[in-house]
Amino acid sequence: MKEESISKILKPLVKSGVYKNEEVALKDIIANHIENKITNYEKIINRIKEKYNMNFEELTSKLKNNADYEQEEDWMDMKGAIVMKEAWEKARKDLIKEEHHV
Repeated sequence: MKEESISKILKPLVKSGVYKNEEVALKDIIANHIENKITNYEKIINRIKEKYNMNFEELTSKLKNNADYEQEEDWMDMKGAIVMKEAWEKARKDLIKEEHHV
């Protein structure tokens, strides 16, 4: 996406007074998106934790060489959610770090 396109999208948010400038608007939108992603992955992790009443390591041990299709799907969903949650948390940390260096 070109810089002009991004500016065109953000301009109404600044013009309406919602944000001080386009940079602040973009950073806030990105921060909110990151928080939503983290929250969604936490929900997946917690749903599976509650379903089996165990954390990922316990679930891995229990299911090793002994999982049916549904259990394997749950394990893969939980593993994927953990990996993605960690990636989004790193992105959040990097965004915060970048804000402090500006």
